[in-house]
Amino acid sequence: MKHILTTLLFTLLALTTQAQVLTDTYWRNAKTGEWLIGFAENHVIYDCRTWKVLSSSEKKDKHEFSIAEGKDTLLVTVNKQKKGLRKVRIGKNKPIVCEVITTPYLPDYPSRDERTCFKDNDYLSGDSVTVVGWIKNMTPEMQNEGGGKYVDVAIMNFVTATEDIFNAPLDSEGRFKITVPVLNTTQVYVDWGRSYINTVIEPGETYYFLDDVKTGQRLVMGKDARLQNELWAYPEEIGYYNVQRYYREVHHSKVAFGSLADKEVMEYLDFMKQNKQEADSLLDLRIKEHPHLSTRYVNYLRNYYTTNLGAYLMQTRFYAKDYKLPKDFMDFVTTECWARRSVPYTLYCDMNDFTNDYFEYMDEELSGTDAIDLVLTHDQKGTITLSETERQAFQNYKGELEQLRKAVEGCTEEEKKTLVEAFNNGELVTQVNKVFIRLQSELREADLIDRAQRVTEKVKCGSVLRDFYTAHALYDYIDDMRQPLAEMTIDWLNENIKLDFARHQVLALNEKYEALSRKDFSNSTNLLSTDNLEGITEGEQILRKIIEPWKGKMILIDVWGTWCGPCKEALKHSQELYERMKPYDMFFLYMANNSNKTSWKNVINEYNVTGENVGHVNLPTDQQSAVEDFLKVNSYPSYFLIDREGHLLEVNADPRNLDQFEELVKRVGK
Repeated sequence: MKHILTTLLFTLLALTTQAQVLTDTYWRNAKTGEWLIGFAENHVIYDCRTWKVLSSSEKKDKHEFSIAEGKDTLLVTVNKQKKGLRKVRIGKNKPIVCEVITTPYLPDYPSRDERTCFKDNDYLSGDSVTVVGWIKNMTPEMQNEGGGKYVDVAIMNFVTATEDIFNAPLDSEGRFKITVPVLNTTQVYVDWGRSYINTVIEPGETYYFLDDVKTGQRLVMGKDARLQNELWAYPEEIGYYNVQRYYREVHHSKVAFGSLADKEVMEYLDFMKQNKQEADSLLDLRIKEHPHLSTRYVNYLRNYYTTNLGAYLMQTRFYAKDYKLPKDFMDFVTTECWARRSVPYTLYCDMNDFTNDYFEYMDEELSGTDAIDLVLTHDQKGTITLSETERQAFQNYKGELEQLRKAVEGCTEEEKKTLVEAFNNGELVTQVNKVFIRLQSELREADLIDRAQRVTEKVKCGSVLRDFYTAHALYDYIDDMRQPLAEMTIDWLNENIKLDFARHQVLALNEKYEALSRKDFSNSTNLLSTDNLEGITEGEQILRKIIEPWKGKMILIDVWGTWCGPCKEALKHSQELYERMKPYDMFFLYMANNSNKTSWKNVINEYNVTGENVGHVNLPTDQQSAVEDFLKVNSYPSYFLIDREGHLLEVNADPRNLDQFEELVKRVGK
C-alpha cells in the first residue's frame, strides 16, 4: 500500500508540473536514461554544477533560462511538452529529448549496460573524486539539528584500518562541494546527518548527489553515474549476523571469547550460508523484475555479499575454542570467499577487515622462529648488526644449550635445577641477553616483517595486498608501541614497499613519533624518581613510599600501559580531568605497566598528561607486579582513590565518567 501511495504521489506531482511549472522537476535523457538537468526556483542543476538563474521567460509552455556558474554562462531552452516529453537545448548543443522523473529514484535505464569492470588506476597516489551535492528544500529543523551543518565523506584506509573522514560545510541552501583523495575505485559513505548514501566512487570522476526533501527524490548526476543511481534505487539486501547477534537472536544467549566447539562453529557457518543464498535469491528476483540492471550492479552486489560473508566468518576465530577454526570452516572461507576476492581491493570496505583477519589467522598457523636463530638469520641478512664477539657468543650459546639438553637427560629434578641455574647465571647468557636488550626493537620489527612476508607468500596474494598488509602491520606496531621504527626497518620499508600510499602512511606516523622522541623530557618534574625504591619488594610498601610526598591530598592512581588502547583513549581527556578536579586539591599518579621508556614518554607527550599535580612512575616489572597484586588489578586501565589520610578507598573511582567521579570526590572528600 505504501508503495502504491508513493507512486500516486509522484504521478500527481508530474501532472501538476506538466503545465508550465518547472520548479522542483528533474529530467532525464529519454534515450540514455541518465539524469540530465533539474530546475529549482532560482537555480538549474546541470553538468554536476548548480547554476544561478540570471533571467528566465516562459511563453506558451516554452521556457528559456540564462544561467551562470562562476565565469561560465549558458542559455537553456525547454520546449513545449508533447506526450510527456520535452526537447531541452543547453548552450549550442543539439536538443535532447527528455522525460520528467516522477519516481523517488532514477527509473530503470532503457537498455542494459554489459560492462563488467571498474576503473583500476593501480593504486596511484594523487587521484581524487569530486562530490557535489544539494540537500534541497531543507526545513529549518533540519538546518538546526543533526543534518544541516556538514556533510561527511568516509573512505576506508587500507593501511590504518580506519575510516578517513572528510567533511564539507553546507551552505544556507543545503549545498556542498568537496574533493577527496582516493586510492582507487572505492566504497564510500556520504553522510549528511539525517540520511546517507552507501555507494561507489571511481578516480577522476565528479558526482552530484541530490536529496530533495520536498519531493522525496534522490538522484545522482555524473558522466557515468548509472551504478550509483541503481545502488540508490535498489540497495543491498542482506541479513548477515555476526556471532554475537546470532547467539543473541537465534539461541537467546551470549557467547564468550574462545568458547565455541567445532560443532557450534560449523552450525554458524551453515546459518551464514543460508543467509548468503537468500541474498543471492533476492538479487536473482530483482534481476528478473528489472532486466535492464547493469552487469556492474549485479557483479558488485554478488561480490559484496561474498566479501561481507568472508569478513563475518573470519571474526568467528575470536569465539572458537582455543581460537582455532575447524578445517572445513577455513576451507570454505578460502575457496568460497578468499579465492573470489574482487579487484580493485578497495572496492569494498569489509575487504580490509577480511584481509587482515584472514592473514592474521594464517600467520598464527605458521610456526615461530627460535629467538637465537632469528638473531643469526637477520645478522646474515644485514637487517641487524652484530659484532664478531656477539656473533660468536650466539653460536656458542646454541652449542652449549644443546649440550645442556643432553646433560639433563636422566637427571633428577634437583640436578636439572642446578645445571639450568648454572647455565643461566653464566657469562654467555649474560652476553646474549645484553644483545637482546640492545636489539629488542630491531628484532621485533624484523620478526614482524618476516611473518608478514611469509603469510602473504602462503596465501599467494600478489604484491598489492602484500604491501598493504605489511604496511598495516608496521603501522599497527608503531601505533601500539608509540615509538618510531629502527633505522634498518625504515631502510627496508623504503626499499621493499612499492605501493607509494602504503609506504607514505607508515612514514607519516613514524615521523610523528620521531618528533615526540626528540622532544626534551629530561627536566620534567612529572617523571618521578624511583631511586628510593631500590630493594623494596612488598607492593603496599612500594606504593606508600611513592605517595608519601602527597599525604594530605586526595590521590587518584591510574594503572595503565602504553600497549592498552582504552588506557590511551582515556589519557586523551587528561586536561579536562585536571581542570574539573582543581577545586579538590587532588594528585594524579600514573603507574605504567610493561611499557618501555621511549613509548612511555611519547604517550605522556602525545596526550599532554602533565601538570602541577601529576606524577608518572615506570617501575621495574617485579615492583609493578607487586603493587598491582596489592591493589588487585585485573584490567587496564584500573583506577584507585586514596583519601587525605592515606587510606585506600573501596570505591569505583573511574574518571572516564567525570560527573559521577566528581560526585564521588565530593562525597568521600568531606
